[in-house]
Amino acid sequence: MKRTFSVVAVFALCILFIYADQSVIETIKATSNDSSVNVEWRTRSEVNISRFEIERSSSSNAFTMIGVEKAKGVAASYIYRDSDSFMKSLTSNELQAKNTLAYRIKIVYSDGSSSVSDEVVVTHNMSSIKRTWGMIKEMFK
Repeated sequence: MKRTFSVVAVFALCILFIYADQSVIETIKATSNDSSVNVEWRTRSEVNISRFEIERSSSSNAFTMIGVEKAKGVAASYIYRDSDSFMKSLTSNELQAKNTLAYRIKIVYSDGSSSVSDEVVVTHNMSSIKRTWGMIKEMFK
């Protein structure tokens, strides 16, 4: 009887470790569409997760938070539209070149701890007219 219990307990622990090792984020991608960058991700499970913080980095900057999505509590899909992707936190040299941006999702748990997803990189190409108009708008903010 004891032997059967220990085999079941070991099996349950193996399943627990396999499940715990899986990342919360199943997939993440970023796509450019001329006026913005869409960051999309899907979760495996959202047990004990409070929120997702969307972070962006240009080639010379550290990651900064650009948005927050409240966790839905179950496996779900999310889309965050970064409409300021060509202006915020970029230097004038970076604005003249094609914008290569990196995104990641910071997972904030109910107990306050956090982890981050893998990074995804996107080259954001914007027409020169939209870029110029965006620079003019930014000067007057």
